[in-house]
Amino acid sequence: MPVDGEVPMGMRDEIAEHYKIPDGELTPHATTLDYVIGAAAGCLTGTFSGMLLALGQDTHNGRLEARAEGVIVKERGVLRIRSIHVTYRLRRDSDIEVVKVERAHERHHRHCPVASSIGSAIEITSELVFA
Repeated sequence: MPVDGEVPMGMRDEIAEHYKIPDGELTPHATTLDYVIGAAAGCLTGTFSGMLLALGQDTHNGRLEARAEGVIVKERGVLRIRSIHVTYRLRRDSDIEVVKVERAHERHHRHCPVASSIGSAIEITSELVFA
């Protein structure tokens, strides 16, 4: 159990396997790579939410939800994040034009500081689903 102010880091089973850690010798935690994926997804979501709010689209109380998935691969013996994909689910306000929401979605990657920082090394994609 983490102490207040501590951020537990560790590894999951497939990462432990890469480092040849025997089963049962660790308590699974998110890896540093998982935190990078989460940071990118969080920043992208915040950026998209801000753009939607500027259009007058409410994103609070579950109106905008995001789910992220990262793909971690082993290249030349080193683990790295190959891609991050974020799926947004939006309950659109009826008075907001779909085309404006879609335009914000198409552009938000360019305005996200984390995506701009790591996007040349990691493929970052997203999709928008209207609820």
